[in-house]
Amino acid sequence: MLRVSVAFVSLVWAASAAAQTGELHLVQELRLGRVDGSGPDVFADIHDLAIDSFGRIYVLDPGWKDVRLFDGEGRFIRRLAPEGEGPGERRHRPQFPARVTWDASRARLWIDDRRFLSVLDSLGAEYSRDTHVPSFSERGSPTGVVVAVDKEGRVYEQQYRVPGDSVYSYVARGRDTTGYVVSGDTLHLDTRALIQRGSPRTDTSGGNTLTINFLAPERDHIAWSISPAGTVWLADPKEPRLHEVSIAGDTLGTFDIPRKDLAELDISPEGWIWARRAADPDESIWDVLDNCGVYLGAASVPYAVTVTEVGSAGVIHVVASGHLDIEHVARLRLDTETSPSRRSC
Repeated sequence: MLRVSVAFVSLVWAASAAAQTGELHLVQELRLGRVDGSGPDVFADIHDLAIDSFGRIYVLDPGWKDVRLFDGEGRFIRRLAPEGEGPGERRHRPQFPARVTWDASRARLWIDDRRFLSVLDSLGAEYSRDTHVPSFSERGSPTGVVVAVDKEGRVYEQQYRVPGDSVYSYVARGRDTTGYVVSGDTLHLDTRALIQRGSPRTDTSGGNTLTINFLAPERDHIAWSISPAGTVWLADPKEPRLHEVSIAGDTLGTFDIPRKDLAELDISPEGWIWARRAADPDESIWDVLDNCGVYLGAASVPYAVTVTEVGSAGVIHVVASGHLDIEHVARLRLDTETSPSRRSC
């Protein structure tokens, strides 16, 4: 059972109480997923989810080889991207981590698994497709996957180097997105060395490249996210601290958090920060900060979460597993009287 507060409280009180108790409460508003059967709410292997401007839910499930669209009340609408080779179809590969991203500026859905990218609308009509063919003979040839689109319509792709070169994980901002091509400025996040900034240089695509290095030998990734405003948020693996960085590498802000072992970072449209702590088999905990970096408290649910999609007004959607490891989708809301909003810092 989710913990539910007895009384609704104001946002100001919530921030004050968080400073004393460090506890925020989440209320479950919706759950999608059944243990058995053959209906659309029976999931096999959820890789990702996305929420569109109307609150509709897109569930990417390569196990069932489709994307399932539900309305905000959890009613099934239609299947998108079914298995196949034709327009609007794709080859689903469960062995490759896949992402689904809603592009509000164009009302498009980006589906990408590092091997095949498709761009659809909410009816399943296809606007673009592209096959990624990384060159394993070329040292350092990258392969990537679309992970975010900001409010200006700029597309962000997380890219990875092939084995044999460095272990870069970096994000590239697409400047020319009218043709659904991701190219332009690039920010490298390197997990091999002590924190230091490299010198900006011009890359072959005409954008600027800047490298930020971290010493994190015990980790295979750095928790980071793109904000709706188009800034990069990343967790410092050495200190309990978050950094807001521009795509050019300029540090815009640094904020303290209670823990440094983060599994995921997400930024709400209001600029609120949700930092999910490293996975625990029995509990998932988010440290929540407002857009000014003020720590509001920790919110938790008594089950493991693999994906978080943060929305506005204190709402998050998660992909979670119960005690039988059966995946489901849940919509949760912070239990506050006043909807979270963007404050003037």
